[in-house]
Amino acid sequence: MIIIIIVSAPSLYLLTSCQSKLLYFPRSYPADAVSQWQSTHGESAQVLSYKTSQGQQRAFLQGNLNQPRCLWIACGGNATLALDWSNWLAEHAHPDDAWLIFDMPGYGECEGNPNPKRIRDSIKTVMPMAFQAVGWNSNPNPEKLRFFGHSLGSAVVLIAASEYEIQQGVLLAPFTSTMEMAEIMVGLPIGFLVTQRYDNVQRLAELKERGKGAIIIFHGASDQIIPIQMSYDIQSKYPQIIDVVTVVDADHNALHVSASNDISTALKSLGP
Repeated sequence: MIIIIIVSAPSLYLLTSCQSKLLYFPRSYPADAVSQWQSTHGESAQVLSYKTSQGQQRAFLQGNLNQPRCLWIACGGNATLALDWSNWLAEHAHPDDAWLIFDMPGYGECEGNPNPKRIRDSIKTVMPMAFQAVGWNSNPNPEKLRFFGHSLGSAVVLIAASEYEIQQGVLLAPFTSTMEMAEIMVGLPIGFLVTQRYDNVQRLAELKERGKGAIIIFHGASDQIIPIQMSYDIQSKYPQIIDVVTVVDADHNALHVSASNDISTALKSLGP
């Protein structure tokens, strides 16, 4: 056991001292990315600017912004930006839905640095703005809200689900928790050392406690970043509300390309 700890010491040091750098890979937008997005989508695109403790933040609304069928909050993985998903959603989502595409603090045109609390604060600030922008009141029916996330973005949108009692959504390659991911990385039970705590199992337990739900998970069988077993483990805890679709030969980052038609069908099926 001592030998194992000594051999693993460099990994343990990295985990405990550099968690943010290991988990988050922020990027900024090219100078003309937002203006091009607005030009492409016209009146179906709106920038939401707001401030949190982290400074100036920006999120993006697109789709049907006039009393939509559903409003989705969407977030990509840790190396992607909100607008990376814009064209894919425009092509594959239901035309009567609206989409709040979310960047974490430190990503895109958002100032600051991400962590679970700061992300929750950002969501709680921007969601009411989105409600108003699509013509809803400040306390809309949760049955018209949905979530869509990939990888780390799954944890982000499940935070939104927790705050706004969202009971339906689609997740791509989610993990169980960052604590279990750390144990897989190091090969030792060191989840207790993780400070960047995202617990998707707990968020889904809350969802189930609230009542009826419907979550569709897609996971690539060849995913080498987040093991597909994690999606099976999540489903095994809440089989009444979760379906897992195994995407043969799909890896982590191209999952939405490999299964684009099936994911599109799932998004469109989750109507009010």
